[in-house]
Amino acid sequence: MGEALGLVPRQVRLAARAGLLDQHEDGSFDADCVARAAADQRRFLDALHREEPLSAAKAAQRLHISRARFARVARTAELPVVERQWLRRNGADVAVCYYRTADVDALLPHVVADIELRAAAAAVARSQAAAKAARTRAYNRERAQEARQLLSVRRPGADGDPVETVLWAVALGTAAGYLPPRLRRFRDDTRAAALADLVGQARLRPGELTALAQDAVSPALRVLPQLAAPGEVASRLGVPALRLAWHVPAVHGYVARSTLDELASEPPAWLVQLRGDLELERVSAMWSREQERVWEAARGRADAVLRDAERVVARVPDEAVAELFGLDLSVVEALRPRSGGWTAGYVARLLATRPAWLADDRTAWAEAERRAASARRRAAARQARGQEQRRDSRRKNDHDA
Repeated sequence: MGEALGLVPRQVRLAARAGLLDQHEDGSFDADCVARAAADQRRFLDALHREEPLSAAKAAQRLHISRARFARVARTAELPVVERQWLRRNGADVAVCYYRTADVDALLPHVVADIELRAAAAAVARSQAAAKAARTRAYNRERAQEARQLLSVRRPGADGDPVETVLWAVALGTAAGYLPPRLRRFRDDTRAAALADLVGQARLRPGELTALAQDAVSPALRVLPQLAAPGEVASRLGVPALRLAWHVPAVHGYVARSTLDELASEPPAWLVQLRGDLELERVSAMWSREQERVWEAARGRADAVLRDAERVVARVPDEAVAELFGLDLSVVEALRPRSGGWTAGYVARLLATRPAWLADDRTAWAEAERRAASARRRAAARQARGQEQRRDSRRKNDHDA
C-alpha cells in the first residue's frame, strides 16, 4: 500500500492515526480508501502534511518567531500536544512535545495578537519609564537645590569656628577625591562623612567642586593649631574626647582650644554628669573584677575539695584488696603501686584481667620480689647517673679554671 501512494512506513502509520486511511483489525487498509487517495494524491499528501508532528523548535521556525514567543502563544492558545517523548539530557529526563502542523498554522492570528500586544505593552512601559525618569530628574534637581542651600549655610566664614572650618575642608576633599595628608586623620568622622554626602547630593560640577575643595584647604590647615587633640581633651576634662561630640563641636575627637578652656574653667552640668557616669562605670568594673576574683577563689577551693573527695573515694584499702584476691595482707602491702595506694580503677582492671601473679601467695611474693629488684636497679642507675654528672661537672670546672 505504501508503494501505491509513494509513502514510507512512518507516513503510512501517520495517515492511519490521522484517519486519512481506514485500517482493518488485521492491519490491512481499505481498498476503496486507498484508491480514492491514489486518485487525488496531491490532495491526500497535503492533508497528510498538515498532520505532521512538529517540535517546538520546528514550529517556531515555521511561524518565523522565537521559541520563547511560540511557548508563550502555545500556552495562551492551549495548543494540544499530539506526541510527547522523554529524552535524557545532562543527566536529567527532558520532555519533548510535538504539535500538529495544522494546529501550528492555526496559531498565526494568536502570534499576530501577541506581537501587537507586546509592542503596545512596550510602548506603555516606555511612556511610563519616561514619566518616571522625568519625575526622578525633577526630584534630583529639587534635592540638589536644597543641598546647595544647606551648603551655603554650612560654609564657614573667614573667622568661623575651627572645627567647622576643618569639617568643611574634609567634606569637600572627600567628595572631590583628594585630601591633604594633614587632614586625612579626620576623614572617618561621622559629621564629615554626612557633610560629604550632602556635597554629593548638591551635584556640583567637577570644576566647581575642585575649586571649592582647593579654596577650603588653606583655612583648614591654618586653624589646625587651634584644635586640641583627644588626649589633651581627656586629660583636662577627665572625659574621653569622643563622648563630647554630642555636646560641643568636635571633629574626630578634636575640640577647639577656646571651647576646651571654657569647659575646663567652668564645667557645665552635663560635663559633671559625664564624669559621674565614668566614675560609676569604673567602680562597677572594679567591683565586678573583685567579685570575679572571689568567685574564682571559691571555685578553686570547691574544686580542690572535690578532687580530694574523689581521691578518697577512689582508694581501696589493702585489707579489701587482700580479701578480693584471697592473698595475705603482707604480700598485698608489698605489691602496693608506686602511687602509694590501690585506686578503684586499677583494682577493677586487675579483676577483669586476672594476671598470673595474683594466682596465689607464692606467685604474688615472686612478683613483689621482682618489683623490688627492679626498683633497686632503677635506684642504682639513677645514683650512677648522678655520680657521672657530678664528675663531668668537676672536670668542666677544672678545665675552665
